[in-house]
Amino acid sequence: MRVNADPTQLTAQLRAQLRDYISHTGAINSTLKDINEIQTELDQKPITLVKGRLDKTYDVLGEQATEEIRRLDMAIETLDALMALQSAAAADVVGAANKRSGQNPKKRKADGSSAAGSPAPSAAPSPLPTYSSRAGSPATTAAPFARSSSAKPPPPILPSQPIPIAAQPTPIAPALPLASQQPKKPTAKGRKEALQSQLPLKPGRSIVVRQSKKNVPGDNTAGDWILGRIITCIQGDKNRYAVEDVDYDPANPTPEGGKWNTTLKSIIPLPDKTDEKTYPEHAYPPGTPVLALYPETTSFYRAFVEAGPVAIMTGSGKNKLRERVYKLKFDDDGDVVRDVPVELVVESP
Repeated sequence: MRVNADPTQLTAQLRAQLRDYISHTGAINSTLKDINEIQTELDQKPITLVKGRLDKTYDVLGEQATEEIRRLDMAIETLDALMALQSAAAADVVGAANKRSGQNPKKRKADGSSAAGSPAPSAAPSPLPTYSSRAGSPATTAAPFARSSSAKPPPPILPSQPIPIAAQPTPIAPALPLASQQPKKPTAKGRKEALQSQLPLKPGRSIVVRQSKKNVPGDNTAGDWILGRIITCIQGDKNRYAVEDVDYDPANPTPEGGKWNTTLKSIIPLPDKTDEKTYPEHAYPPGTPVLALYPETTSFYRAFVEAGPVAIMTGSGKNKLRERVYKLKFDDDGDVVRDVPVELVVESP
């Protein structure tokens, strides 16, 4: 499909595509109703009299589902083009401002090379169970796993329209309240109460944890925040835990073998997709300092919220998944905006 380059035309085109999608959803609902009515006839008539009509109706439903996906893809393509124009315009404004003020973007590494390595700005985030080697800095990390080449946000679905059975999305993390609707920041008391309700932390729980101080001589990463996992609660004490580094490399051994004991002061629990109570009550508004997993590493760094949470599409075909992310700017990473899943972003300690 040829996409226009004018924002006004793109907006009108997207609206028309969404109206078509909603209209098509109504046709699918009508077909589903027909199928249900035919199914009820099976209790009253021989299957030979009903099977033919039922098969034909299912064929129609399959064609409608395929058409629905096509219309969604067209709308997503238009939305991508519109977002690209907005990003380009924003980049021009920032570049002009830097030029006027004489400022140079910060570099993540002392040698001036890119901190990201392979990830592109706002690239689709990696799934939580897969991590690349930390190697002390995200700048020196290669990307050993495949990443989606296009992260497409889904078009909005009006609440009054039911989602067809054939196009129901995979369940995702609970939606956080929009930052614009929740301007109040979480209080220290609220954070403490939320944490206490989750204790003791269960074995296997993903956490942000301070790197053990017992490192290999010459290693300056002690005290850094990394991605870890709870092994067990020590002797029933809710404040003491055995933890492990999810990225421990036996080829570079440490005295503790990637496992050590620590206290709750050095642990920040990450939200658990299976339990909505582990998510913060409020979305982080733009400008909020946070601690977030730098893409394609297992290290957490200070960043600032630019926008979010927003939904993006990852994967392709039948493997498409919808994921909620924050758009962040990391310290010493210039003006690059990166997508990080909400499950890998916590308030800065």
